[in-house]
Amino acid sequence: MHAVTFLTIGQAPRPDLSQAIEAYLPATACVRHAGVLDGLTRPEVEARFGAPRGRATLLSRLADGGSVTLDAEAVGAGLQTRVDQVEDEGADVVVLLCTGEFSGLRTRRARLVEPDALVTGYVATVLRGSQVGIVVPLPEQVTEAREKWRAIIPAPAFATASPYADDYLALSAAARTHLEAGASALMLDCMGFGSRHRKALRADGVTVPVLTPAAVVGAALGPMLN
Repeated sequence: MHAVTFLTIGQAPRPDLSQAIEAYLPATACVRHAGVLDGLTRPEVEARFGAPRGRATLLSRLADGGSVTLDAEAVGAGLQTRVDQVEDEGADVVVLLCTGEFSGLRTRRARLVEPDALVTGYVATVLRGSQVGIVVPLPEQVTEAREKWRAIIPAPAFATASPYADDYLALSAAARTHLEAGASALMLDCMGFGSRHRKALRADGVTVPVLTPAAVVGAALGPMLN
């Protein structure tokens, strides 16, 4: 039996992020959830993890359903603390529920699954030579995203839309921008994007492949545990 902990940069649990991955896990897997911001109020989150202007940012959600913009460096430090804790609690596999880059993040014995590496590697391999349109949640994340996706050839284009918006208007607009520029595939680069976003784009007439991180992570992780 594998003890799998899903670790969000926000507050746990986040079944909206993990369900697509859990579908690939064996029935015997023991699933737990943890979050970097667990137990904190919004003012405490903003004081400890708020994103100063000009710093790399991440977007997540609190237990009350509200979204929150976070300082990526502070989140990275908080992630390492939580990884150490869930290992102490018996996790065999730690799955990050974020596509951000966290250099130097480590485990002592557990397998660490980092969506950032899986997703970029998948796109570079499977969509090699294709024009990919990438959607990130926030405009201020585009600069970091260009660096993250620098190995993709031809260079991808970027647009923004929040996965936590009340409707899909911004996402549809981002997709249309990419398609009009010649994109032959879309990558929704945030764990907050899931099957409902893909379905919304399909309903809006988008026919090119639409990739979401959880689907890629689940397909890669499942065979290792079954």
